[in-house]
Amino acid sequence: MSHASVFPPVLSCRSVTSGYGDVQVLFGVDLRIERAEVVALMGANGAGKTTLLRVISGLEPLWSGELLLNDLPLDAVAPHRRVEAGICQIVGGSSVAAGLTVNEHLRLWASTVEGGQKVLETRLAEVHEVFPRLAERRHQDAATLSGGEKQMLALSKALIVHPDLLVIDEFSLGLAPKVVGDLLPVIRRINERGSAVLLVEQSANVALGIADRAYCMEKGSIIYRGDARSLASDPELLASVYLQGVAPGAGEVGP
Repeated sequence: MSHASVFPPVLSCRSVTSGYGDVQVLFGVDLRIERAEVVALMGANGAGKTTLLRVISGLEPLWSGELLLNDLPLDAVAPHRRVEAGICQIVGGSSVAAGLTVNEHLRLWASTVEGGQKVLETRLAEVHEVFPRLAERRHQDAATLSGGEKQMLALSKALIVHPDLLVIDEFSLGLAPKVVGDLLPVIRRINERGSAVLLVEQSANVALGIADRAYCMEKGSIIYRGDARSLASDPELLASVYLQGVAPGAGEVGP
């Protein structure tokens, strides 16, 4: 029996609308993420991807519709409570704090972990195993790390806290292809350990290379949803998704 048939989706967005001031940006967005899934959310700049993430994290209000984490409504839940409930978000290029060393970042995140010192040390050891470079730079100000090292440190948060949902915005932003290739297996490792992943990404190759399912946004609406491999193997469909939208019925039915 599949996880989806036993448990509710980790995240459900149902007819979500939102925006900034009087300007509406999201128009009836339907999206779901099941347990143990990696879901890619793709689209050009200005499509509404980051706005949707800000609504999920509580940084922008939900105008209408439903937003649920493990079947629990999030509309009245403060952003920090959403983190406590199991959402971990990584923002491309800006997920570390200046003035804190690498080790101080890791210790700060580890302070939220329950289970005592043994659990904490086990998770810190995993970070150093996965990213030995961070162990070498543990006393270095995180702001002085390279772009790839900053992304390693950001991903370390998920290795430590074991979130229900890991949200990554613009994963490959500013990173060399080799660095992206080295980091993608870490996302899969986090996912295989039990965290659902929502990967927001402009690069179709990056997104579809790791995702199970894909959603594509245009002008604040979902214009395609379907199997990631099927989309990756159909260049004409992929091009139409990015360049001109898709004909009704081209994507799978339902959220």
